[in-house]
Amino acid sequence: NMSRLDMSEFSGPDALERLIGDGEHSGTLPDMLREHPYAVLLLDEFEKARQSGHDLFLQILDEGTFTDARGQQVNARNTIIIATSNAGSALIQKTVAHRQSLDALNVEIVNHIIKQGVFRPELINRFDATVIFEPLTETEQTKVADLMLQALQARIEQRGYQLVIEPALVTRLVHHGYSPTFGARALQ
Repeated sequence: NMSRLDMSEFSGPDALERLIGDGEHSGTLPDMLREHPYAVLLLDEFEKARQSGHDLFLQILDEGTFTDARGQQVNARNTIIIATSNAGSALIQKTVAHRQSLDALNVEIVNHIIKQGVFRPELINRFDATVIFEPLTETEQTKVADLMLQALQARIEQRGYQLVIEPALVTRLVHHGYSPTFGARALQ
C-alpha cells in the first residue's frame, strides 16, 4: 500500500497540528500510519513543508517513532519513506546544459541545497539514499508522448472511432509540450 502526503499542504503555521493532531482531533500522519503500518509513504514536494514538519520527519527517520498530540506513540519503523523535491532543480538543469554528469556532481548538488537552507544536513543524512533525476532527453520525451497517444488512441477506439497518429504529431508534441522546468506534465 502507498500513502501520499502533498507537503505543500503542510506549509502553514498549523502544519504540525495537521500532521500529528491537536489533542482533540487525530492528525493526518498518525491516522495513515495506524491504518497502514506496512506501507510506502510518499512525501511529495517535501521542500514546501514548514520547518516543524521537517523536524518531525527528522525524528521519524532517526528513531522510527513519534508521539502524536494525544500523547500516544506512533510506530513508523515498518514504513518506507520516500521524499520528492524540486530543490536544486536550477543547478541540475545548468549541470545538464553543460553536459556534466549528475553522478559526479551529486555531492555538490546536495551541498548547494543545504547552503540554500532548503534542508538541514542532519535531515538529508537520515535518508538512506539521495537520487537525482536528470531532465528527460528528447528520446525519452518522445517515448512519453507515444505512450500518452497510445492511451488516447485506445480510449477513442473503445468508442468506435479510429485515430491515426502521424510521426509529425509526436514530434510537434515533444517540441511544444515539454518544459525542462515542469517535465512531461505539460504533454498531457
